[in-house]
Amino acid sequence: MSVVCECCKKKMYENLTSIHINEFINSTYERTGDKKDRIQAKDMYNEFVKTEAWVLLSKKEKRIWNKRNFINALYQSMKIGLDFKEKLQKNGTTIRSVFINWRKK
Repeated sequence: MSVVCECCKKKMYENLTSIHINEFINSTYERTGDKKDRIQAKDMYNEFVKTEAWVLLSKKEKRIWNKRNFINALYQSMKIGLDFKEKLQKNGTTIRSVFINWRKK
């Protein structure tokens, strides 16, 4: 079992986040400013695992990029994090982990 300090984990996580997430968001999604446009984080994750960037990740990196960490990275992203809603109530239904004002290109 390897022991890695928290600051090293955070730095590694930030490096992965800045490289892969930003490229993925820029190439796949666009901000519209229209509150009717929304994307669930699970759908974004499903798109991400279909990309070449996912295929090139090692098995260890894929474990780091599970759905929960992917959503956290999106939420912490300066570009898209401000449009994140944990729960959205629409017409009597609850949508979880949704990004408002974003749509697929």
